Amino acid sequence: MHLEIENIHHPQIKNMNLSVYDVGYRAAHLHPEIELILVLKGDPAFNINGNTTSFSEKDIILINANELHEIISEKAPSTLLSLHILPQYFEGYFPQMSHISFLENTLLSKNERLFTYSFCKLLKIYLLQAPYYQLECAGLINIMVHDILQSCAYYEMYGDKLALTTKRNSQLSEIIRYIEEHSAERVTLSDLAKHMQLSASYLSHFIQKNLHRSFSEFLTYTRYLNAKALLMKGELSLIDICYGCGFSDYRYMNNAFKKYTGQTPNEFKKNMNSDSLPHNKKGTVKSYTPQEMLDTVTRFMENNHFNEHPI
Repeated sequence: MHLEIENIHHPQIKNMNLSVYDVGYRAAHLHPEIELILVLKGDPAFNINGNTTSFSEKDIILINANELHEIISEKAPSTLLSLHILPQYFEGYFPQMSHISFLENTLLSKNERLFTYSFCKLLKIYLLQAPYYQLECAGLINIMVHDILQSCAYYEMYGDKLALTTKRNSQLSEIIRYIEEHSAERVTLSDLAKHMQLSASYLSHFIQKNLHRSFSEFLTYTRYLNAKALLMKGELSLIDICYGCGFSDYRYMNNAFKKYTGQTPNEFKKNMNSDSLPHNKKGTVKSYTPQEMLDTVTRFMENNHFNEHPI
């Protein structure tokens, strides 16, 4: 499992962002924002904290802040609409949002059709930027979050529980950052333990519990994803990619490709499709331009007979 702390930009409205993208695979990552995802097309599977759930078109996925998640849709890319929103967005009038953690990742709203319409309408308003659009966005977000609070089980964290969770997230973030930075080196669990000022046995247990992989498993997977990204660029030889990504022997890279693709690196290179989604160390993801986002959500609304009304 390749692990990453994702930095979400909020270019238009402070503490929130909307995007549409095609995904074949999105490496495991976490971020401080709460994330809502609407499946516009496809059948993606989400691995959230080690539990995998399959979704279909029109399903809505709810990801807590700092919740580790991975997206798999490699047979056919899925198209997703995503809202990232920091708890601070609600700070002035609903500060409890910073303490809430939802117990479910599938949103089963009592007003599912209204929720889906509101989500799509939110994106259109966000993109078109008519006068006072920020107020319209806030209104729709509040309607959606009110629905989520009524529909989903959650608990609130305060005191010692909040302190422990904050410490866990801080340690997890530093572990991920260190692995990302040193994956091309001969890094060991002992090196990481020394850096974190923790015992190797405690750290091994912490990684397994929170990342659902052993240290060696996610280090190998990180190297594999980096190697795959370089291979798809086509600029380096397989041997240069192997050693440049931290594999000590070509057979280890060969075994990693066989495990995760069913092919050797050479076979994977020969079978690459020029029409494949762009690939980098984060996975295979294609982000949409604002016009593509608008066209896609409009088509989705038309296909599902959502008649638009002024807000």
